Amino acid sequence: MAANQRNFQVFSYVDDGGTTWNKRGTLDAAINAVDGSSALTVGAPVWINSKRKHTREAVFTDPQTFRTIRVIIYTAAAFSTLASSGGTVNVNVPGETAAVAYSLTELVPERQPIGRATRQLADHT
Repeated sequence: MAANQRNFQVFSYVDDGGTTWNKRGTLDAAINAVDGSSALTVGAPVWINSKRKHTREAVFTDPQTFRTIRVIIYTAAAFSTLASSGGTVNVNVPGETAAVAYSLTELVPERQPIGRATRQLADHT
């Protein structure tokens, strides 16, 4: 029997301010059922994570092996639904023929830097 492999796709990501971005994520029916993903938006900029900027995510853990996966949550509505209901997802693990049930263990909010004015020092003569 063939084992499941990870596949990726580009989806639309709507940040907390309402701006639409394109973000690469996992193409998996069980994960996509809870992450709020939808088809990419043509012409939207690409979201790139950095130390100061990252998408909202959900962390799911296998209670048997304690392995975790981080899943991008593409909309604020999907994030609030997970926050109120919790739940599990059946994860296709590479090399395994059957999906493994992972439980929600953490929700990580979105982080974006906020623009602000810089401090201007007086010139000394």
